[in-house]
Amino acid sequence: MRAFNPLSTLLTFIVVLFVFLIMAASLIIFQQQELLQQAVRDRAEQQLDLMADASFEALLKSDYVTVRTFVKRWGEATKEIHQIRAVTPNGFVLAEYRQPVVAAVGTYVLAKKVVIGTTELVTFHMVGDFSQVDKIAAQLKVRLLLGSLLITILLGGVLWFVFRKMALLPLEAMVEERTVELRSELAEREMVEHSLREQKEHLGLILQSMAEGIYGVDLRGNCTFCNPAGLRILGYEEHPEELIGKKIHSLIHHTRPDGTRYPAEECKIYCAYREGKGFHGVGEVFWRADGTCFPVEYWAQPIMRDGVAIGAVTAFVDITEQRKLEEQLHQAQKMESIGILAGGVAHDFNNILTAIIGYGNLALMKMATDDSFRPNIVNILEAADRASHLTKDLLLFSRKRALDRKSLDLNSSIRKMERFLLRVIGEDIAFKTILYDDVLPVMADIHQLEQVLVNIAINARDAMPKGGIFTMRTAQITLDEQFVRHHGHGKPGIYAVISAEDSGKGMSKETRQRIFEPFFTTKDMGKGTGLGLAVVYGIVQQHDGFINVYSEPGAGTTFKIFLPLIAASESEESSAGPGEFPVAGTETILLAEDDDTLRAMMQSVLSEFGYTVIAAVDGQEAVEKFIADQDRIDLLLFDLVMPKMSGKEAYDEIVKVKKGIRTIFASGYSPDIIHEKTSPGEIVTIVYKPISPTDLLRKIRSILDEGKKAAQPT
Repeated sequence: MRAFNPLSTLLTFIVVLFVFLIMAASLIIFQQQELLQQAVRDRAEQQLDLMADASFEALLKSDYVTVRTFVKRWGEATKEIHQIRAVTPNGFVLAEYRQPVVAAVGTYVLAKKVVIGTTELVTFHMVGDFSQVDKIAAQLKVRLLLGSLLITILLGGVLWFVFRKMALLPLEAMVEERTVELRSELAEREMVEHSLREQKEHLGLILQSMAEGIYGVDLRGNCTFCNPAGLRILGYEEHPEELIGKKIHSLIHHTRPDGTRYPAEECKIYCAYREGKGFHGVGEVFWRADGTCFPVEYWAQPIMRDGVAIGAVTAFVDITEQRKLEEQLHQAQKMESIGILAGGVAHDFNNILTAIIGYGNLALMKMATDDSFRPNIVNILEAADRASHLTKDLLLFSRKRALDRKSLDLNSSIRKMERFLLRVIGEDIAFKTILYDDVLPVMADIHQLEQVLVNIAINARDAMPKGGIFTMRTAQITLDEQFVRHHGHGKPGIYAVISAEDSGKGMSKETRQRIFEPFFTTKDMGKGTGLGLAVVYGIVQQHDGFINVYSEPGAGTTFKIFLPLIAASESEESSAGPGEFPVAGTETILLAEDDDTLRAMMQSVLSEFGYTVIAAVDGQEAVEKFIADQDRIDLLLFDLVMPKMSGKEAYDEIVKVKKGIRTIFASGYSPDIIHEKTSPGEIVTIVYKPISPTDLLRKIRSILDEGKKAAQPT
């Protein structure tokens, strides 16, 4: 029997130990490599999910530039990613990032589909490698190999020492090395988790900062979250627990705009997750915590996970202000269109009335005072005069009549009108005035302001056929930006306010929306023209003010007129009345008028009173006749708008030949249109049709006499 050889046994043990350590190290390396590769794949999947979530909104908007930007930045941020591709269902590569693949390196391939409902939008493919894992594994392999060798040497030395000295050496070095490796792995894992937390926090901040309301629902219809804007709009800002976790349909979406019940099974927001498709809603209402409702526009989208809806998210906005602005814009456009039509109609009426008034006056001048037909002519002229007031009202509504604005005290003007307004409203209506304590200076045309007060008083009288109370108040008010935004008109500043209140039958919403339209009336046939309040609207607008009406059926009506306040120190202007001038003359007048009836009438009137008349049918003929008889012609009487050549164009040609020629333009158009067509200078006068022959003759005589005075040597 062989004798036991301790040294041989020790050497054999050391060899076996070394082999065992090498095998154990290989197993450890393999296990750690598998763990690290799995960690790399998990992190890559998380990044792919984040990239798909971040690209979702851009894909909904077909914002492919943003998708390509995401793909490029994500690829550049990670060296281990070799390729990222965004491929549509039909195989079109929407975006791609690629970098060279290192040879002999293990790779992995991941894919993530982005769907909305059951529709696939795009699939993200990611190819990455385990280069970092291989590096760590190589380092670990070297360390373990050296460690195994070192351990074998140390253990051999220890055993040798045991055999030699009967002692053991501690193994702290091996434990410490393993501890360092574990700490390194834990630090890397913590870095990945920290990055994920930061990304989640960033998405949360975006949600919290949005101005639109956003809330989510689960498959049971319970509210899972609501951002601060949504809580504020819905009135749950102070008590969000009353909304979160509750059946949100029964709280904010339970009733339709017409007041009927809105069943939850018909709710389009719930349909988003039941049917797996988005929905855009307009014209519905949401209900606040205080029981009030508001018009809303909303977008509902399902929340999908692995192709299965797990809930829905809804974004919504309060469109109350938008609806108000749309209504105000529609009303302003309608009134502007009606005003343009009114101005055009007034022009045509003015031409017709000029001929009627002219020929009527001519006939009246040639009749004996006891002529049996004289009353008929007088009645015709009175009717024409009423018609001329009608055209003036039309021009007032369309804000195209000239103003004679002066500084005046609103309180004083109302006091002067009190007796007249008493006669207007009648004895069966109590009339009260409550005036502001201080003066209210405004810049206004007193005659038009009086017409506003009279028209409103007439409207109040007709609203109280059985008597009542009519109260007129004045006040001073400062309007801010909030008032202007709410009402959609006016400018911030200090205003004088006239409030006219009656205790009459009031009016419906539909009537309130139309009361300022010309020819709209609720009175019986023959009892009103429908121009009273339209004229009020036009006058107030022309004075840089605005008017509001407040009324409900059976609750009376209040009109509030806002006029800009001016400095009280501005003095009231005064103007002298027109003088009386002789109407006859012997001068020569060049008359240009394209309307045959008007031209014949004016020629007859001028000839009747001693003037020599040279008539032309348009501006071009007027220029030709002036050149032929320029030495005889003393005054030009031109219609402003004529075919071929306008009155202004003809005047411009004539002054090239004879400067200083006295000129009168006649027009049935409104002053603002005339101002656009001409700025003729100081020696040109404009008269507005209809004009009576007497007024025309006086104006002609005045202009000719002024010319003679100017020509006399000083």
